[in-house]
Amino acid sequence: MNARLFSTCSRVQEKKAPGFLRSVLATSEPALTKPEVISRPFGFEKPTRIGQAKFSLKGYFSEEAKERRQRQLDHDLKHSSFYEFKSFNNTKGKIFLPPVSYFKKDKSRYFPDLAAKTLSNNTHTLSDILRNKVTILRIFSTISGERCANTYVEKYLSEDGYAEFQTKYPRSQIVDLNVPQTWAKGWFAGLLKGNLRKNIASARHDGYFLISHGLFDVDTKKILKCDNTCSGYLYVLDSESRIRWATSGNATEQELEILWKSVRGLELELAAAESL
Repeated sequence: MNARLFSTCSRVQEKKAPGFLRSVLATSEPALTKPEVISRPFGFEKPTRIGQAKFSLKGYFSEEAKERRQRQLDHDLKHSSFYEFKSFNNTKGKIFLPPVSYFKKDKSRYFPDLAAKTLSNNTHTLSDILRNKVTILRIFSTISGERCANTYVEKYLSEDGYAEFQTKYPRSQIVDLNVPQTWAKGWFAGLLKGNLRKNIASARHDGYFLISHGLFDVDTKKILKCDNTCSGYLYVLDSESRIRWATSGNATEQELEILWKSVRGLELELAAAESL
């Protein structure tokens, strides 16, 4: 009987482990020491729109909502500035390493849809911007992250450079998601929108999204593998929002070769689909 009682008590204790204990354990996890190697498609299993949930008291106090807030708290506690910087430093910004070639369409998973304001002051859904285009999509939250993301497309970021890009890759575009670390930084980025417009090619204004803080929650960041804000991330998406290739950190020569091979391959794929 004692054995059965002990077993039962153990299960109850395990089931009712307090959230704060999990949070404390999360903070004790060591920083990354090496990048994750991507060999399989990742992303959302089906087309998904994030940021659509409406507030309700019943929903706020639901078990699912409480679990979601707990996961966010665990993530925020674990991902301190020190943890993120040390992980970034240990991996030289490579939070994950890219696949050796782009994923097949039927195996690929989805990048989520969202609605946000762009530098053109219009509110767009990402899916509308991605439609009928091959997209090089970049995510960054910090200056270091933006600098990482710039290394892949640096020569195409000026007015003349982007015009050259459009000539060279007529079925492609560069889209940016500026994801603030905090609501205060998001508010500040909104104030600097005028300066951003001056520094970013006008043809790219409709594809530069200023994301509201909280839209990219911890679950979304983990699925997209972009949960270290010190680094920058790049995804190659097809016209159906599928993630066909991705990388992080600063570009290497090999990655640049794979990136542009992927873009050219997806442009041919898109052209073939349009001719049907």
